[in-house]
Amino acid sequence: MRLKDKVAIITGAAQGIGQSCAESFAREGAKIVVADRFSQRGEQVMASIVALGGDATFMEVDVSQPEQVEAMVSQTINHYGKLDVLVSNAGVGGRRFGDGPIHECTIEGWDAIMAVNLRGMFLACKYAIPELLKTRGNIVTVSSILGLVGSQGLYDTHAYMTSKAGIIGLMRTIAAYYAKDGLRANALAPGLVDTQMAKRTKVDKELMEQIEFWQPLGPIGEVRDVAEAAVFLASDEAKFITGVVLPIDGGWSAQ
Repeated sequence: MRLKDKVAIITGAAQGIGQSCAESFAREGAKIVVADRFSQRGEQVMASIVALGGDATFMEVDVSQPEQVEAMVSQTINHYGKLDVLVSNAGVGGRRFGDGPIHECTIEGWDAIMAVNLRGMFLACKYAIPELLKTRGNIVTVSSILGLVGSQGLYDTHAYMTSKAGIIGLMRTIAAYYAKDGLRANALAPGLVDTQMAKRTKVDKELMEQIEFWQPLGPIGEVRDVAEAAVFLASDEAKFITGVVLPIDGGWSAQ
Protein backbone atom coordinates (compact mmCIF):
# COMPACT_ATOMS: atom_id res chain seq x y z
CA MET A 1 0.00 0.00 0.00
CA ARG A 2 2.77 2.42 -0.95
CA LEU A 3 0.24 4.81 -2.50
CA LYS A 4 -2.54 4.49 0.05
CA ASP A 5 -5.12 7.28 -0.31
CA LYS A 6 -3.13 9.03 -3.04
CA VAL A 7 -5.12 10.35 -6.00
CA ALA A 8 -3.49 9.69 -9.37
CA ILE A 9 -4.40 10.77 -12.88
CA ILE A 10 -3.03 8.38 -15.49
CA THR A 11 -3.34 9.50 -19.10
CA GLY A 12 -3.50 6.94 -21.88
CA ALA A 13 -4.73 4.44 -19.30
CA ALA A 14 -7.02 2.38 -21.53
CA GLN A 15 -4.32 -0.03 -22.70
CA GLY A 16 -0.66 -0.97 -22.56
CA ILE A 17 1.64 0.75 -20.13
CA GLY A 18 -1.07 3.17 -18.97
CA GLN A 19 -3.48 0.36 -18.12
CA SER A 20 -0.78 -1.51 -16.23
CA CYS A 21 0.09 1.68 -14.31
CA ALA A 22 -3.57 2.16 -13.38
CA GLU A 23 -3.84 -1.42 -12.12
CA SER A 24 -0.53 -1.33 -10.23
CA PHE A 25 -1.30 2.03 -8.61
CA ALA A 26 -4.71 0.71 -7.54
CA ARG A 27 -3.11 -2.37 -5.97
CA GLU A 28 -0.90 0.00 -3.97
CA GLY A 29 -3.95 1.83 -2.60
CA ALA A 30 -4.24 4.81 -4.94
CA LYS A 31 -7.51 6.26 -6.21
CA ILE A 32 -7.29 6.26 -9.98
CA VAL A 33 -8.50 8.59 -12.69
CA VAL A 34 -8.40 6.47 -15.83
CA ALA A 35 -7.99 9.13 -18.53
CA ASP A 36 -8.12 8.22 -22.20
CA ARG A 37 -9.82 9.20 -25.45
CA PHE A 38 -11.11 5.65 -25.96
CA SER A 39 -14.13 5.51 -23.69
CA GLN A 40 -15.11 1.85 -24.08
CA ARG A 41 -11.66 0.51 -23.22
CA GLY A 42 -11.16 3.10 -20.50
CA GLU A 43 -14.42 2.20 -18.80
CA GLN A 44 -13.43 -1.47 -18.92
CA VAL A 45 -10.16 -0.69 -17.15
CA MET A 46 -12.04 1.34 -14.54
CA ALA A 47 -14.56 -1.48 -14.04
CA SER A 48 -11.83 -4.08 -13.61
CA ILE A 49 -10.15 -1.98 -10.90
CA VAL A 50 -13.44 -1.45 -9.07
CA ALA A 51 -14.27 -5.16 -9.33
CA LEU A 52 -11.06 -5.93 -7.47
CA GLY A 53 -11.95 -3.52 -4.67
CA GLY A 54 -10.15 -0.45 -5.98
CA ASP A 55 -11.39 3.11 -6.34
CA ALA A 56 -11.39 4.40 -9.92
CA THR A 57 -13.26 6.70 -12.24
CA PHE A 58 -13.02 7.16 -16.00
CA MET A 59 -12.64 10.48 -17.81
CA GLU A 60 -12.68 10.78 -21.58
CA VAL A 61 -9.97 13.19 -22.67
CA ASP A 62 -7.88 14.03 -25.71
CA VAL A 63 -4.63 15.27 -24.18
CA SER A 64 -3.90 17.51 -27.16
CA GLN A 65 -6.97 19.66 -26.35
CA PRO A 66 -6.42 22.26 -23.59
CA GLU A 67 -10.04 22.56 -22.53
CA GLN A 68 -10.37 18.79 -22.14
CA VAL A 69 -7.18 18.50 -20.08
CA GLU A 70 -8.19 21.41 -17.87
CA ALA A 71 -11.60 19.78 -17.34
CA MET A 72 -9.93 16.47 -16.47
CA VAL A 73 -8.00 18.08 -13.63
CA SER A 74 -10.95 20.11 -12.40
CA GLN A 75 -13.23 17.05 -12.43
CA THR A 76 -10.60 15.10 -10.49
CA ILE A 77 -10.60 17.76 -7.77
CA ASN A 78 -14.41 17.82 -7.72
CA HIS A 79 -14.54 14.01 -7.44
CA TYR A 80 -11.64 13.25 -5.09
CA GLY A 81 -10.82 16.62 -3.53
CA LYS A 82 -7.11 16.61 -4.37
CA LEU A 83 -4.41 15.40 -6.75
CA ASP A 84 -1.19 13.69 -5.64
CA VAL A 85 0.28 12.10 -8.78
CA LEU A 86 0.18 12.73 -12.50
CA VAL A 87 1.34 9.91 -14.74
CA SER A 88 1.69 11.52 -18.17
CA ASN A 89 1.69 8.43 -20.35
CA ALA A 90 -0.58 9.15 -23.34
CA GLY A 91 1.32 8.82 -26.59
CA VAL A 92 1.15 7.67 -30.19
CA GLY A 93 3.55 5.96 -32.55
CA GLY A 94 4.54 7.73 -35.71
CA ARG A 95 4.44 5.52 -38.76
CA ARG A 96 0.72 5.67 -39.43
CA PHE A 97 0.93 9.48 -39.46
CA GLY A 98 3.80 9.61 -41.95
CA ASP A 99 6.75 9.61 -39.54
CA GLY A 100 10.16 8.53 -40.76
CA PRO A 101 13.63 9.95 -41.39
CA ILE A 102 13.46 13.75 -41.38
CA HIS A 103 13.65 14.07 -45.17
CA GLU A 104 10.67 11.71 -45.48
CA CYS A 105 8.64 12.69 -42.40
CA THR A 106 5.45 14.49 -43.38
CA ILE A 107 4.61 17.83 -41.81
CA GLU A 108 1.19 16.43 -40.87
CA GLY A 109 2.87 13.46 -39.22
CA TRP A 110 5.27 15.66 -37.26
CA ASP A 111 2.42 17.84 -35.99
CA ALA A 112 0.18 14.90 -35.10
CA ILE A 113 2.88 13.20 -33.01
CA MET A 114 3.98 16.36 -31.25
CA ALA A 115 0.35 17.24 -30.47
CA VAL A 116 -0.17 14.09 -28.41
CA ASN A 117 3.26 13.11 -27.13
CA LEU A 118 4.79 16.47 -26.22
CA ARG A 119 1.94 19.00 -26.21
CA GLY A 120 -0.14 16.44 -24.31
CA MET A 121 2.48 16.22 -21.56
CA PHE A 122 2.81 20.02 -21.47
CA LEU A 123 -0.95 20.48 -21.07
CA ALA A 124 -1.29 17.76 -18.44
CA CYS A 125 1.52 19.29 -16.39
CA LYS A 126 0.29 22.86 -16.93
CA TYR A 127 -3.11 22.15 -15.43
CA ALA A 128 -2.04 19.55 -12.85
CA ILE A 129 0.88 21.41 -11.28
CA PRO A 130 -1.21 24.01 -9.37
CA GLU A 131 -3.03 21.13 -7.65
CA LEU A 132 0.12 19.04 -7.17
CA LEU A 133 1.79 21.97 -5.41
CA LYS A 134 -0.96 21.85 -2.78
CA THR A 135 -0.15 18.22 -1.93
CA ARG A 136 3.62 18.28 -2.60
CA GLY A 137 2.83 15.72 -5.23
CA ASN A 138 4.81 14.39 -8.14
CA ILE A 139 4.84 13.74 -11.87
CA VAL A 140 5.94 10.60 -13.67
CA THR A 141 6.30 10.98 -17.42
CA VAL A 142 6.69 8.15 -19.89
CA SER A 143 9.38 8.82 -22.46
CA SER A 144 11.26 6.09 -24.35
CA ILE A 145 14.75 4.73 -24.75
CA LEU A 146 14.45 6.27 -28.21
CA GLY A 147 14.43 9.64 -26.48
CA LEU A 148 17.96 8.91 -25.25
CA VAL A 149 19.61 7.23 -28.23
CA GLY A 150 19.86 8.21 -31.87
CA SER A 151 18.41 6.32 -34.79
CA GLN A 152 20.20 3.06 -35.44
CA GLY A 153 18.68 2.19 -38.79
CA LEU A 154 15.66 0.17 -37.72
CA TYR A 155 13.55 2.67 -35.77
CA ASP A 156 13.77 5.72 -37.98
CA THR A 157 10.71 7.59 -36.67
CA HIS A 158 12.36 10.92 -36.10
CA ALA A 159 9.29 12.85 -34.99
CA TYR A 160 8.48 10.19 -32.38
CA MET A 161 12.05 10.13 -31.12
CA THR A 162 12.17 13.92 -30.90
CA SER A 163 8.90 14.02 -28.98
CA LYS A 164 10.25 11.52 -26.46
CA ALA A 165 13.47 13.50 -26.04
CA GLY A 166 11.35 16.63 -25.54
CA ILE A 167 9.45 14.90 -22.73
CA ILE A 168 12.76 14.37 -20.93
CA GLY A 169 13.77 18.00 -21.40
CA LEU A 170 10.46 19.34 -20.11
CA MET A 171 10.52 16.93 -17.16
CA ARG A 172 13.99 18.13 -16.11
CA THR A 173 12.93 21.76 -16.37
CA ILE A 174 9.88 21.09 -14.20
CA ALA A 175 11.99 19.12 -11.68
CA ALA A 176 14.54 21.91 -11.33
CA TYR A 177 12.06 24.77 -11.14
CA TYR A 178 9.56 23.26 -8.71
CA ALA A 179 11.93 21.36 -6.38
CA LYS A 180 11.91 24.29 -3.95
CA ASP A 181 8.15 23.81 -3.65
CA GLY A 182 8.46 20.10 -2.88
CA LEU A 183 7.15 18.90 -6.24
CA ARG A 184 9.06 16.06 -7.89
CA ALA A 185 9.17 15.07 -11.57
CA ASN A 186 10.83 12.02 -13.12
CA ALA A 187 10.70 10.11 -16.39
CA LEU A 188 10.63 6.47 -17.42
CA ALA A 189 12.42 5.42 -20.59
CA PRO A 190 11.11 1.99 -21.62
CA GLY A 191 12.80 -0.09 -24.25
CA LEU A 192 10.68 -2.44 -26.30
CA VAL A 193 7.83 -3.77 -24.14
CA ASP A 194 4.92 -5.97 -25.07
CA THR A 195 2.35 -3.41 -26.19
CA GLN A 196 0.45 -2.68 -29.38
CA MET A 197 3.49 -0.79 -30.67
CA ALA A 198 5.62 -3.94 -30.38
CA LYS A 199 3.53 -5.92 -32.87
CA ARG A 200 5.57 -4.87 -35.90
CA THR A 201 8.84 -5.83 -34.21
CA LYS A 202 7.61 -9.20 -32.95
CA VAL A 203 6.87 -10.47 -36.46
CA ASP A 204 10.04 -9.06 -38.06
CA LYS A 205 13.00 -11.46 -37.83
CA GLU A 206 15.61 -8.76 -38.48
CA LEU A 207 14.14 -6.45 -35.87
CA MET A 208 13.90 -9.21 -33.28
CA GLU A 209 17.53 -10.19 -33.80
CA GLN A 210 18.55 -6.58 -33.24
CA ILE A 211 16.33 -6.26 -30.16
CA GLU A 212 17.86 -9.42 -28.68
CA PHE A 213 21.24 -7.68 -28.95
CA TRP A 214 20.03 -4.33 -27.63
CA GLN A 215 17.98 -5.84 -24.77
CA PRO A 216 20.00 -8.82 -23.49
CA LEU A 217 17.74 -9.19 -20.46
CA GLY A 218 14.72 -9.48 -22.77
CA PRO A 219 14.26 -9.49 -25.58
CA ILE A 220 10.85 -7.90 -24.84
CA GLY A 221 9.84 -6.42 -21.51
CA GLU A 222 6.42 -6.56 -19.88
CA VAL A 223 4.17 -3.58 -19.21
CA ARG A 224 4.26 -4.48 -15.51
CA ASP A 225 8.02 -3.82 -15.53
CA VAL A 226 7.31 -0.20 -16.43
CA ALA A 227 4.30 0.14 -14.13
CA GLU A 228 6.20 -1.05 -11.06
CA ALA A 229 8.94 1.49 -11.75
CA ALA A 230 6.24 4.17 -11.98
CA VAL A 231 4.87 3.07 -8.59
CA PHE A 232 8.32 3.44 -7.06
CA LEU A 233 8.89 6.92 -8.46
CA ALA A 234 5.41 8.04 -7.38
CA SER A 235 5.79 6.69 -3.85
CA ASP A 236 7.50 8.16 -0.80
CA GLU A 237 10.29 5.62 -1.32
CA ALA A 238 11.52 8.03 -4.00
CA LYS A 239 10.96 11.21 -1.94
CA PHE A 240 14.55 12.40 -2.54
CA ILE A 241 14.58 11.62 -6.27
CA THR A 242 13.71 14.20 -8.89
CA GLY A 243 14.81 15.00 -12.43
CA VAL A 244 15.95 11.48 -13.26
CA VAL A 245 15.39 9.36 -16.35
CA LEU A 246 15.00 5.70 -15.41
CA PRO A 247 15.63 3.34 -18.35
CA ILE A 248 13.59 0.14 -18.26
CA ASP A 249 15.26 -1.31 -21.29
CA GLY A 250 16.75 -4.73 -20.60
CA GLY A 251 20.28 -3.35 -20.88
CA TRP A 252 19.88 -1.30 -24.08
CA SER A 253 21.31 1.94 -22.66
CA ALA A 254 24.18 0.13 -20.92
CA GLN A 255 25.87 -0.65 -24.25
